[in-house]
Amino acid sequence: MKKNPKIKWLLCGVIAVLAVILCAIIFLVFRALSPARTPVNDTAAGAEIETEIDSSTESDGGIQTAEQSQSAGENQKVDDSAAQTKAETETAAVEENMTESETAAETEIDIEPETEAEAEADPIRIVLDPGHDDICSRNHPDLGFNEQDLNLKIALACREELETYKGVEVFMTREDGSCPDNGEGSDDVTGRTAYADSVGADLFVSLHNNATGLGYPSEANGTEVYVTVYSPFHEESQKLGECILEELTTQVDLAGRGVLTRTKPEKGYYDDGNVKDWYYLISTSVERGFPGIIVEHAFMDNPHDNALLKEDENLKAMGIADATGIARYFGLEKK
Repeated sequence: MKKNPKIKWLLCGVIAVLAVILCAIIFLVFRALSPARTPVNDTAAGAEIETEIDSSTESDGGIQTAEQSQSAGENQKVDDSAAQTKAETETAAVEENMTESETAAETEIDIEPETEAEAEADPIRIVLDPGHDDICSRNHPDLGFNEQDLNLKIALACREELETYKGVEVFMTREDGSCPDNGEGSDDVTGRTAYADSVGADLFVSLHNNATGLGYPSEANGTEVYVTVYSPFHEESQKLGECILEELTTQVDLAGRGVLTRTKPEKGYYDDGNVKDWYYLISTSVERGFPGIIVEHAFMDNPHDNALLKEDENLKAMGIADATGIARYFGLEKK
């Protein structure tokens, strides 16, 4: 049997309509299930589009992409971690320093007695030389005393005062009227510096009193200190002499005549090229390896100084002043 063409086209039309209806239903269902979107103005839409496309945020420093923002976040975490680590390190350093300070304080307390013991075990050795003696004498009956006696009293007072300090050992070339020279009665004073050398002297100090030789009364008065010109010892000897001179002129009514040097070309030259010192007590000290100085306390033939020298109290004060100047120079502390 033959089919009618009209029926065929009618069926196709029905199918097409049903297809359109089905698409419409699918579209409506899809739209209903999608999130609702709020209408926005053009500016907001532009900003939203820019945000979606560029994924960027604007800051004071410029435009930062989302990827850069994430990286910055990670960097911030790293920075925070580094800051925390630094803080922990600083805290540990402070604690370590506190521990070290406490340890140092404890160590100092423990070491201090050892340092004092070391100072006592290796003291500064000072030889005091009371000038002249009963054999090689300087008698001045016209002036009311003998120089060797004055010098001994000053030296004994100096030793007594020096021994009140820590870290010093005191020797004397004589403690009475005996002669320490190189051969009794020879007046060869090099025996005195030889004794100083034998005890390992660090310093030789010869204590004297002065006179012009012009007779009483003389105008010259006051204290003089003689030191070496030998360059390895000169500067420090000068400082020592100044300390002693200052103490003598402060503690006793004496004028200061200065720290002086005196040379004698006939004796030759030191190995530094300087002419040797006039006084053998100084030059032979240098040759034996230690500095020697001479303290001339006062002028025996000056009326003012002569009166001072006749009082034992003043002689003791001179000895104490000598010791104080020596101790100040070496930085010694009282026991």
